[in-house]
Amino acid sequence: MTAVLTRSSPQAGGAAGRSTVLRLGGMSVRVRHRTLVAVLGSLAALIAVAMWSAATGSTALGLERVWYALIGEGTKGDEFILWTLRLPRLATGIAVGACMGLSGALFQNLTRNPLGSPDILGLTQGATSGALVAIILTASSLQLTTVFAAVGALATGLIIWALTRGGDPSGYRLVLVGIGLAAILAGINGYLLTRTSIVDAFRAVYWLTGDLSGRDWSQARAVGLVLAGGILVVALLSRSLDALRLGEATATGLGVRVGTSRVVALVAASILTAGAVAVAGPLAFVALAAPHIAARLTGSTRSFLVSGIVGALIVTGADMIAVAGIAGRQLPTGVVTGVLGGAYLIWLLIANRKKGVMS
Repeated sequence: MTAVLTRSSPQAGGAAGRSTVLRLGGMSVRVRHRTLVAVLGSLAALIAVAMWSAATGSTALGLERVWYALIGEGTKGDEFILWTLRLPRLATGIAVGACMGLSGALFQNLTRNPLGSPDILGLTQGATSGALVAIILTASSLQLTTVFAAVGALATGLIIWALTRGGDPSGYRLVLVGIGLAAILAGINGYLLTRTSIVDAFRAVYWLTGDLSGRDWSQARAVGLVLAGGILVVALLSRSLDALRLGEATATGLGVRVGTSRVVALVAASILTAGAVAVAGPLAFVALAAPHIAARLTGSTRSFLVSGIVGALIVTGADMIAVAGIAGRQLPTGVVTGVLGGAYLIWLLIANRKKGVMS
């Protein structure tokens, strides 16, 4: 692979607009320098937060003890804490956050709407409905709850696709269908909560908050496989999504199968959401905020890779704060993501209002 061209875009301004074209055989990829800096910076931040998270907790290990435990030269106690308790939770959080960030970026590109996210479109509510059915009606285990939540999110995605089929499943139409479906599901979820005992209702409400406590390697592997599949689909759809941003007529003229590309993107985003929510619960605002933050870092609205990394960083950082807790008591991870995400979106709204921009 060789770099054959480097040039600056005067519209982007200086180094921020520079890019390099890499060619391998008949394929070429343009790498924007600002995007590359954003990828490396966000990855460095994620690694730092992950290392700090592994080293801290109710039993502080420190970075040196974490390193020795990682290479198999630590004490049995340190290795148990790291490999059995902390690393599975950390790996699950990274994969869940990346799934949510990618899903949010896909939905926002698909709908061409900054509010397009699984939270707004009803997929998290669909997952919640599935989980509530498992918790309340079957007194299920965590594994069965996970399966039911995934089925609920996927079913919601299929309903959205069915209701928008035959027209342009983008923009306000998809958003309005999602909002309506979310409202219906919220009513169903409220009814389900009234049909259960206090103990089951407590379990259900705790799941609705979202948390990473007690996650093991099997769940980390499951959501990791979902993430790997989502990354592959996004890579294959990258050019089609670029063309769709120019409009349906232009994309068709460029040889893009518009209908197929949109359906595949919608299914992929639904599966990413299902995998993440089924394992960790509906962690609020991650899928909505991560693409916005990525866009500000890269200056582009189609920063899928950075969106995934930022999503992982948000969940990992929020979980680290949740473990620290308040007055020695741990918090559910979803409480922290909700506070951080809500605060960021309020700040973003205020900043855009001062600039006279609404996005």
